[in-house]
Order: sequence, then C-alpha cells, then structure tokens
Amino acid sequence: MKNDEKIITLSGENNKSIDFFLDAEIEYNDETYVVLRPTKDDLGLSKDEALVFRVDYEDNDDFFEMVEDDEILEAITKIYNEEND
Repeated sequence: MKNDEKIITLSGENNKSIDFFLDAEIEYNDETYVVLRPTKDDLGLSKDEALVFRVDYEDNDDFFEMVEDDEILEAITKIYNEEND
C-alpha cells in the first residue's frame, strides 16, 4: 500500500464493515463515481479488480451505490484507463 492511498470503509450486508482503497474519483454525466479496490481479498476479487460506485451526497453524508449498468461501467473504465496510462 502506498502512503497516499485513501481508505474508505463501507457497511456491507449485516452491517459488516469493508475497507476499500480509493483508486479514483471520476465525474461523468454530472454524477460522481468512485473506483474502489478492497483492502483484503475476502470479496472474491482479484488484485486487479475494482468496484465502481455512484456517490450521492445528502445531508452532509455520502451514500455509495454500486454501479451495475454496463454502459456506465464501460465509460468509467475508459476514463479511468485514460487517466492512469
């Protein structure tokens, strides 16, 4: 882990806390998305896999909704790859 990597903790099923590395924050179609990698491999993802969440801001709280729309995932992946090449 790099010293400048930010950790975000999300509550999963049964209020289980899961820590993620924040890989990127991306603006797309007037929405904010984050690319997160789990800090541990207990989600069944490989080291190179990440999850994309849309961020909603309400009453000074951040709400993360996992993105499952293929079109949005492709767009976010393309932007992420362009920024990290």
